[in-house]
Amino acid sequence: MHGLKKIRDKLHEAINEETSANSLAAGFAVGVFFSFTPLVSLHMVLALLVAIIFRLSKVAAVAGAWVNNPYTMPFVFYACFRLGKKILGMHVPTPVFDQFQLATILKAAKIYAAPLFLGTTIVGALAAVAAYVIVYRIVVKVKSARQSA
Repeated sequence: MHGLKKIRDKLHEAINEETSANSLAAGFAVGVFFSFTPLVSLHMVLALLVAIIFRLSKVAAVAGAWVNNPYTMPFVFYACFRLGKKILGMHVPTPVFDQFQLATILKAAKIYAAPLFLGTTIVGALAAVAAYVIVYRIVVKVKSARQSA
C-alpha cells in the first residue's frame, strides 16, 4: 500500500501545480504506458524524457511510472507474455539452461522477447488510455471544486 500512497501524493502535488488537466492526465498516461514495458530500469527515465519533450507534467509522469511495481510485475509480465504469444500464434518451449553463460541466456531470451514486447505494448497502451480518462476527469473535478470554494 506504500506504493499507492506515493502515487496519490505525487498526483496531489501535480494537481496543485498550475498545470492543465490535459498535461497532468497525459503525463500520468505516459508514465503508466512505460510502467508496463519490460525495460524495468528505464521506466521513470523514459516517462520523464517523453514528458519533457512534449511538455507534460513531469510529476504526473513519474507517478504513472510507479503504477506497475516490483510486486505486480511478474504477474503483469506473465499475462502480457501469454497475450503476445496468443496474438502471434507462437508455441514457446520451456527454457532450458544447460549453461549459465550470457550467450545462452540471450539466445533463450530472444524467443521470448517478441511476445513479451507485443503483449506489454498492447496492455500498456490500453492502461494508458484508461489512466488518461480517469486522471483527466479527477483533475477537472478537483480544480473546479477548488475554484468554486
